[in-house]
Amino acid sequence: MVVAEISAGVTSLRAALDITKAMVGLRDAEAFRAKSIELQGVVLEALDKAIDSREAYAAQSERIGALEAEVASLKAWDAEKQNYELKRIGEGSVAYMLKPDKRGTEPPHWLCPNCYSKGQKSFLNPTGAQVRRSWIYKCGSCGTQPSCNHMPDWQNG
Repeated sequence: MVVAEISAGVTSLRAALDITKAMVGLRDAEAFRAKSIELQGVVLEALDKAIDSREAYAAQSERIGALEAEVASLKAWDAEKQNYELKRIGEGSVAYMLKPDKRGTEPPHWLCPNCYSKGQKSFLNPTGAQVRRSWIYKCGSCGTQPSCNHMPDWQNG
């Protein structure tokens, strides 16, 4: 009978060991789950930061593109405005005229000095109206209406 009791004792010890192992496993699983949750939080935070970084990069890229376009436009205008010179066109009125040597196939024309100073190419067009023997012109953009007391001399500027 001693063998049976020893055997029962060993069986009981084995059951206790199995329960202890299960308890340790449960404790480790809980710790594992806690670390897993912590890891998920860290990963989510990293993803949020990556998304924020991507959005900031996209915004900066868009801003850089806009600035590059603006610089290109300013450079183009700087080159274009070299083709014009300020001329008197009448009683206190001035306009920018296309230089004769820069005309090529482009027809002669006047540009509005107000718009020119803002970096815009805006033509002065005749209105057909006359005030005290002066012809009235009008800017297509800002509405300025300079007067010219003579017809333009496109050959001599």
